[in-house]
Amino acid sequence: MVVKYINRYKDVQTFEVNGKGNIQWKGDFEFNRVGFNDNPKDIIMVDPSGGPYIPLKYNMGMFDKSFDGMRVAGFISNDDGYEIIINKELKQ
Repeated sequence: MVVKYINRYKDVQTFEVNGKGNIQWKGDFEFNRVGFNDNPKDIIMVDPSGGPYIPLKYNMGMFDKSFDGMRVAGFISNDDGYEIIINKELKQ
């Protein structure tokens, strides 16, 4: 399943559930904000230019019904964008 999102700058962002049950987020991340507390590897939010803003503990079902019951537990930066780690304990 792939969900496409077009942000306010008309950039296409794609969200796809991977084999680990997480979501691979691909898109243009040339200009983005990343939030963390003390360790830059412990990302608590990602906000590419034009959106969407996705913070830690966000209910992905609010973003798209295809992701109902999925809550963000973390982020891993990769070459394609970000892997959104899903809290498997909360998933319904």
